[in-house]
Amino acid sequence: MVELNPAELSSLATETGWTSAQTRAQFGAIAWLRWRMMVNAFRRKGGAGEMVARVVVYPVLAVLALVPTLGVGAGAFYLVEGGRTGRVSLLLWVTFGLCQLLNIQLGQPGSVFDPTQLIRFPLRVAGYTCVRLFFGLLSAANVIGTMMALAIAVGVSLAAPALWPYALVAMAVFAAANVLFSRMIFAWVDRWLSTRRAREVFTGLIFCVSLGFQWANLHYNPAYNSGGVPRVRISAAAGIYDRVQPVLQWLPPGMAARSLVAAEQGKPAVFAGWTLGCAAFGAAFLTVFAVRMRTEFRGENLSDAANAVGKVAVRRRPTSRTVRAEAPRSQGRDVGHPQGAQVGRGRWRIPPVLAGMLGKELLMMRRNMGLFYSVVAPLVFVMLFAGKLATRGSAMWVFPAAVAYTLLGVSPLSYNSFGLEGAGAQFYFLAPVRMRDVLLAKNLMNFAVALIEMVAVYIIVSYTAAPPPLGSAAVAVLWAGGTLLVTSMVGNRRSLGAPQQINTARGAGKQASPLSAFLAMGVLLLSGGVAAAIFGAAFWFHGMWVLVPVFAAFFGGALWVYVKSLGTMDRYAMDHREELFAELTKKL
Repeated sequence: MVELNPAELSSLATETGWTSAQTRAQFGAIAWLRWRMMVNAFRRKGGAGEMVARVVVYPVLAVLALVPTLGVGAGAFYLVEGGRTGRVSLLLWVTFGLCQLLNIQLGQPGSVFDPTQLIRFPLRVAGYTCVRLFFGLLSAANVIGTMMALAIAVGVSLAAPALWPYALVAMAVFAAANVLFSRMIFAWVDRWLSTRRAREVFTGLIFCVSLGFQWANLHYNPAYNSGGVPRVRISAAAGIYDRVQPVLQWLPPGMAARSLVAAEQGKPAVFAGWTLGCAAFGAAFLTVFAVRMRTEFRGENLSDAANAVGKVAVRRRPTSRTVRAEAPRSQGRDVGHPQGAQVGRGRWRIPPVLAGMLGKELLMMRRNMGLFYSVVAPLVFVMLFAGKLATRGSAMWVFPAAVAYTLLGVSPLSYNSFGLEGAGAQFYFLAPVRMRDVLLAKNLMNFAVALIEMVAVYIIVSYTAAPPPLGSAAVAVLWAGGTLLVTSMVGNRRSLGAPQQINTARGAGKQASPLSAFLAMGVLLLSGGVAAAIFGAAFWFHGMWVLVPVFAAFFGGALWVYVKSLGTMDRYAMDHREELFAELTKKL
C-alpha cells in the first residue's frame, strides 16, 4: 500500500499554484478513507452479519439484473436481423426508463461518511464535483442500465457484425449520458426535497409514475392477457408512439438509434453527428450537475432545521396584545394529563405512554410520504392485478396471496423503528418510560396499518374477483397476524442493535441496514413458504378444515413468544444504547 504524505494534503497553493500531484494525493486519500471506513464497518459488532447479507443478496440481485439485460440484447438482435434497426430506440427508451425507475425505487448508494464535509479541506470546486460524481456511479440502477446498453451493442453486433465498432461507440456514449442524467437528477432531488411540501409532491409523482408503469404492464403484457393483447390497444399505443416519435428522436435514446441506422446505411459522418449530439446531452447533464455541486461546495444547508430557522426568521413576532389575548384561553383547561392518568373512559383506558406514542407515530406516518407510499402502493397493485389473477385459477387463492403481498410494505417497518427519530431517541432513556411500552406502541401502529390493509384487500378482492371463502380469509388473517408478531419480535431487536438513520430530505437514504432488509425478506418468505406448503397439502389431501386450528395455534404461539420477547426489551435497549445513539446522532 502506498503511504500518503499528510503534508501533501494540508499544504496550500504556493506561488506555482495547485499542482496535479496534490490533486492526485487528495483523490487517493479520499478513496483510501472510504475503503478503510467500509472495511472497518465490518469489524464492529454485527459487521459479520452485514457481510453475510451482502454475500447472499448481491448474487440474487445479479441474477435478477440479467433478465432485462438478456431481454434487450435478444430484442436488439431480432430487430436488426429483421431490418428494423430504427426500432432499437424502443429498447433504449426501456433501458433509460428502467434505469430511472430503479434509481427511484432503490436509491443511490449511501456513503460511510458525509462527502459534504470535504469542503473544509483545500479542495477545488472541480475536484469536489469529481468526487461527488464518482460516489454514485456504482449504484445498482446505473450498473444495470450500463449492462443493458452493452447487451444491445452485443445484440446489434451479432445480427450485423460489420456494425460492431459503431454499436460499441454509440452504446457507450448513450450509457454515459444515461448515468450522467441519473446523477444530475438525484443531485437536484436533494435540493427539491429540502421542504416537506416538496417531498409530498415528489412522492405523489413517483406514485403516479409507478402506477402508470403497472397499468401499462397489465394492459399490454401478453402474460396478463390470455386471449392476447387486443388490436385496439396495440393500435392506440402505436399511434401515440408515431405522434411523439419526431420529438423523441432528438433525445439521447433516439439519437443513439439514429446513429445505428446511419452506420447501417454506410454514412459514418451522419453517425458521428448523431453520436456527438448524444454526447452533447451528456455534457449538458454534467454541467447542470456541476452547477448543483458548486452551490453545495459553497456551504448550502438543506436540513429541516435550517429551513425551520429560515421560516422563523421571516415570521412576524407576536405582539404583547396578542400574548395577552391568548393567555386566558389556557386558563381552566388541562394542558396535559397528570402523572399516571389514562386516556379514555370506563374499562377501556389507554396508558398515557401508549396514547402519546400512537399519536406521534400517526403524525410521523402522515408527514412521511415515503411510508405512506409503501403502505398504499400494495393496495393499488392488488386492485390492478386481483381480477386478472382470479381468471387464471380459483378465487380462493387470491385473497391469501394479496394479503401476503401487502405485508411486503408493512413488515419491514419494524426493523428500523427509530430511523426517523434521529437524536430525539435519546429522550426515551431520559423520560420515565419503559422501552417495552415505546416498542409496543410502534408495533401496534404497524398492526393497525396491517389490519386496515387486510380489510381493504378483502373489499378489493370481493369487488374485482369474488368474495373469498370465510375459512380461507380466516386462515390468511391468522397467518398474517402471526407473521407480523414474529417480524416485530425480530425487528425490535434489530431496531436497537442495528439502527439506520433515515434522512427524509435526501432521496438516497437507506431505510434499513442490509442485514435487517435481508432478515425482513427472509422471515416473510420463510413464513409464506411454510404456509403455502401447509395450504397445498391440506388442499391435496382434502383436509381444508385443519387449516384454521393450525394457523390459530401458530398465531397463539407467536403471540406468546412476542410477549416474552417484549419483556426483555428494557435490558436489551440499555445494552445497545451506544449503537443506537452513535447511528442516529451522526450527520448524514
